[in-house]
Amino acid sequence: MDRPTGTFSRNRIKKTAGEIIFDSLNVLFFVLCMLIMLFPFFNMIAISLTSNGEFMGSPYIIFPRNPTLEAYRYMFSTALIPRAYLVTLTITLAGTFLSTLVTSMLAYGLSKNTLHGHKFFMIMLLITMFFSGGLIPNYYNITNTLQMGNTLWALFVPNTVSVFNFIIIRSFFRQLPPSLEESAKIDGANDVTILFRIVYPLSIATLATIAMFVAVGLWNSWFAAQLYIRDEKKYPLQLVIRNYIVRESRPADMQNMEGLRDAAGKRLYLNETGLKMACAVASVLPVLLIYPFIQKYFEKGVTIGAVKG
Repeated sequence: MDRPTGTFSRNRIKKTAGEIIFDSLNVLFFVLCMLIMLFPFFNMIAISLTSNGEFMGSPYIIFPRNPTLEAYRYMFSTALIPRAYLVTLTITLAGTFLSTLVTSMLAYGLSKNTLHGHKFFMIMLLITMFFSGGLIPNYYNITNTLQMGNTLWALFVPNTVSVFNFIIIRSFFRQLPPSLEESAKIDGANDVTILFRIVYPLSIATLATIAMFVAVGLWNSWFAAQLYIRDEKKYPLQLVIRNYIVRESRPADMQNMEGLRDAAGKRLYLNETGLKMACAVASVLPVLLIYPFIQKYFEKGVTIGAVKG
């Protein structure tokens, strides 16, 4: 018997001159946009690696002639930055886990129209998206009613449930086939078992996307700490850096720059701007390192609710 031969042509469609020019200009445009967006971050890294003498000679640095890590060595030689890192890491991990868990459980329960009071709870949640009690009532509630003043709990517990994230997760849960839960109930599974052993494994992309939104928000948060935290040892990283860069308020652990000396006993003159840029790099670098590992989930999660062909 003769083997079947392919019927599809393998000849590639040749592009016209106009299409080639358009594609080339399109690529050039996006490369230019990429360079414009990356340049501020690249310049920030370059300044953080520049010595004080070189920076005083020319503040516009692209490639440092003699890169130095003195700003980073000094920054991590104090207890302030490592302690702030630990605080930020604690509230980010705890807040992300708590928010993702509680929001997803709430979304799963309200994704069922058979739940008693379903419409009432949905209306109450949606109202909070458009109306707020205000800053002063919120401050009074957290510090007096909940007694969370000057504690790390105040930095992530009050914002555990995000209605926007709730709507996204609920929309995904409602797209799951009801037959999955029906078959599980026939086998004797209850709602908790169905949620954790069936629904969650199918929702990894959605939950990872929401977790990333929450984690980035907590990592970059500083306003709540400025309101509720009075002990400088409990300051998160972003508040420490914000006070140092924006308000020119150098923390107590950074007051001894004048007495710095190298291994040979020679006095060091640190680049003040470079030290600020080093703090900024230290704050954004962990997010940049983690994002590539969850990018595949983010790409899937952002298509939630998209029109399917």
